[in-house]
Amino acid sequence: MNHKFLLVDINSYFATLAQQENPYLRGKPVAIVKNLGRTCVIAASKEAKKLGIKTGTNVALAKRLAPDLIEVEANFDMYLSATNKLKNLFYSLSPSVYVYSLDEAFIDVSRCTKHLYSDLHQLGRSIQLKIKEQLGEWVTANVGIGENRLLAKMAAEISEKGSVFEINSQNKDAILAEVSFGDVCGIGLRLTKKLTKMGIFCPYQIRFYSLSDLELYFGPFWAKELQKIAYGEEPHHFKLLDNEKFTSARTKSISRSVTAWDLVKTLSEIRRIVLNLTREVVYKSRRMGLSGRRVSLFLVGSEGLNWNYAQTFKDYLSHTYDVFSIFDEWLNKKWQQQFSPIKFGVVLSMLSSSDSLTQSFLPSWQKLEKVESALDDIDNKYGLYFVRPASLYKECKLIKPEVAGFLGDKEYQFNYR
Repeated sequence: MNHKFLLVDINSYFATLAQQENPYLRGKPVAIVKNLGRTCVIAASKEAKKLGIKTGTNVALAKRLAPDLIEVEANFDMYLSATNKLKNLFYSLSPSVYVYSLDEAFIDVSRCTKHLYSDLHQLGRSIQLKIKEQLGEWVTANVGIGENRLLAKMAAEISEKGSVFEINSQNKDAILAEVSFGDVCGIGLRLTKKLTKMGIFCPYQIRFYSLSDLELYFGPFWAKELQKIAYGEEPHHFKLLDNEKFTSARTKSISRSVTAWDLVKTLSEIRRIVLNLTREVVYKSRRMGLSGRRVSLFLVGSEGLNWNYAQTFKDYLSHTYDVFSIFDEWLNKKWQQQFSPIKFGVVLSMLSSSDSLTQSFLPSWQKLEKVESALDDIDNKYGLYFVRPASLYKECKLIKPEVAGFLGDKEYQFNYR
C-alpha cells in the first residue's frame, strides 16, 4: 500500500482567529499576548511576521518593529472550540486523524486514495474551503502532502501561506538539499548548532557522512535518526504517534504551570498559587477517572534559580486537600523561602484508573471524598472554581484553566472537558 499523509496547518492560528472575530484587526500587525500587560508575544499575525515579529518576541521590541502593532489578549476557549470543529471536519474525511497541536493535524488517507481521493491536491483545496466554511473567510491553511508524516509536515512548512504542496519522489531530493533544519520537525536548536559546526546546513548533506562518523558526533540513536531524515524517511518521534493512538492508558501525568506577573515574595501568595494549580490538576484527574501516587512541585526564580521536589506514595491520591497538604509541608520544611519565584508548577503522576483501586474505609478519607465529589458536581455544571477556598475568592487573582498550543493534555481537552 502506498502511504499518503496530509498535514493541515492553520496559518497564524491565534491571531487569525482574532482577526476573523474582529474585522478591524484584519490586514494589520497583531500580537497575541497571554494577558494585556505581559511582555512576551505568544503568537503573531501574518502581517506582524512579515515585519520580523514571531513567537517569543519581546513586546517592546515588537512595537519598535511595528509601531502600529495591536496587542490582543489570548482567548484559549475560542482556540480550543475552533480546534474541535477542525477535528470533526478531519474525521469526516478519514478515520485516521492525529491532532498534532491546536493548529495542526495529520490525516492519513492511504486507504482512501484509490476510490475516494484520487487527486490529493484537489482534496487539499477542498479542505481549505471547508475550513473557511467552519471558521470563517479570513482563516487560511497550508496543506502539505507526503508519503510519510515527516514529508507532509515539511511540505506544509516550506510552502506559501494558504497553499497546497506535495513532496514526492520527483522533488524530494531537491527539497532535502534546500530546506533548512528549522523546517525539519524534530531537529531542535541544539542539534542544528552541532550540525552547522560540521558544515551541514540541510538534510541532504547528511548523506555524505558514514554512520560511524555520525555516531562519533551524535551518538548511536541520533546517527540513525539523522540518516533517516537525510533520505526523507520517517524518524522515531513520528513513530511514537502510532503508539499513542493505540495505547489505552495514554495519560501518564497531569500537570499545570504558570508564570506570575512578577517575583512572588510572600509565602501566603506562593501557597495561594500552588493551591490554585493543585485544584485544577486534581479536578482534571478526577474528571478522567484517575488517581496518582507521585506528586511533584517546582518553583523557578530569576537568574536561573530553581527548586523542585517529588515524592512517591504507597496510597493513591485523588483529593485536593491531600495533595496540597503535601505541597504545603514541603514549602514550609524543605523549600523554606530560598528565593522569590516567578514560575510555579505541580504534577500528579504514576496514574491509575480510580475504578480499579480499593477505596479507603477510613472516615476521614470518606469525608474528603464526599466534599471533593460535591465540588466536582458543582464545577462540572458551572465551571471550575465556581466554588473555591476563600484564598482563591478574589477574581483578579484566580488562575483559570487554559489550553496549551501543543495540546499536551489533549485527551482531557477532547474527551473530558
